[in-house]
Amino acid sequence: MLSKVGTFKFHVESYVCDFTEKATITVMTRFMLDAASKHADQRGFGYEHILKDNVVWVLSRLSIQLDEYPGQNQDLTVETWIETVSKFFTQRCFSFINQSGKIIGYARTIWAAIDMQTRRPIDIPSWRPDMLQYVEDEKQCPIEKMSKIPQIDGIDSSMGYTVRYSDIDINKHVNSIKYMEHAINIFDLNFFTEKIIHKFEIVYLTEGLFGDKLKLYKQNMSENEYIIDTKKGDESICRSRIVWV
Repeated sequence: MLSKVGTFKFHVESYVCDFTEKATITVMTRFMLDAASKHADQRGFGYEHILKDNVVWVLSRLSIQLDEYPGQNQDLTVETWIETVSKFFTQRCFSFINQSGKIIGYARTIWAAIDMQTRRPIDIPSWRPDMLQYVEDEKQCPIEKMSKIPQIDGIDSSMGYTVRYSDIDINKHVNSIKYMEHAINIFDLNFFTEKIIHKFEIVYLTEGLFGDKLKLYKQNMSENEYIIDTKKGDESICRSRIVWV
């Protein structure tokens, strides 16, 4: 049996950095999702394996917390492991280690296995009992478990966009990272000049599809905390919580 914890190496190329010459929050998220995909593939429950059962993994919630970001031409190690497997959800954790060996952040994700025909979640332990042998219950992920992101009751600013080709992923709905990109685009450039995103939480509530007209609403909750509600009409597609430092 392979180890429960997967370790994957990445290199921060200049073309994935922003004007601060650092990797962005969305690039770090891409790295962790890539690590998750490789971890699952190597252990027999990745995309190609479960597609044979007409099932796909769908990201339900994500929380990433970083104290610093790697710069261009630096190396990054991402560790990932499965923390829990329950009836309908599995929780996967991550740690980020810079090229000096320092842990610079952690992340948590919650996934559902969805039947592609019914679009309903399936019973994971009954479907893939082999996953249980990869649950790592000793390695710690020392960031808070994801909390509820409330609806906003005020609006500081808003931004609209229409879902286009580049937003759509392999499952034919809006890619999870695209929601993050749009959420951070609602902020002025001075935020990225003066601060960094310390924590980004997002809950995915329903699918966004090609041609949907979405609108993002931002509310300042405290000095450095903001909630962004992405809606299609009156329906929330996803909600994000962003904390700056």
